[in-house]
Amino acid sequence: DCPSGAVELYSGRAAGTKHDAKGVTSDHLCLPDNPRYGSTYTEAASPLYGVQYQRWPSSSPRADYDNMPCVVCYLATRSAMFVHQASYLCPSGWSREYYGYMMSEHVVSNRHGRKSTICVDANAEAVPGTSASTDPSATYFHSVECTKSELPCTPYVDGRILSCAVCTK
Repeated sequence: DCPSGAVELYSGRAAGTKHDAKGVTSDHLCLPDNPRYGSTYTEAASPLYGVQYQRWPSSSPRADYDNMPCVVCYLATRSAMFVHQASYLCPSGWSREYYGYMMSEHVVSNRHGRKSTICVDANAEAVPGTSASTDPSATYFHSVECTKSELPCTPYVDGRILSCAVCTK
């Protein structure tokens, strides 16, 4: 729930990189309960999994291995920008600066450390005068891996890349 005086923009489920994966994202992401896909492309290489509580104190009403919910809130007394994950649209009353796709580092066995997730413009451009390379700092589309994880598939489509929107107010 949002704190007193704040407005809920959306709620959903927490997602992130599998605990034993090398590479991908270091971020925990809040994926909405109503994803909006900007593409049907499914060749993603940065899978996301559901986040669960583990080793929760026994005095808590939460049980170990429960899936973690999330919420994105807005406080009207502040100017704001946020990345709406898993949606190419912004909430009502917000302006969309651009939309695109959630991307991070590829899952690879020889990379240590994780990277941030970024929202790459759907109309991405190349730096003039450059060409494709095998740069080891490449970024890949995020997808939801729901058939092999704790993240329930519905309403997500297993393997489909996730869109995003940069929203301001």
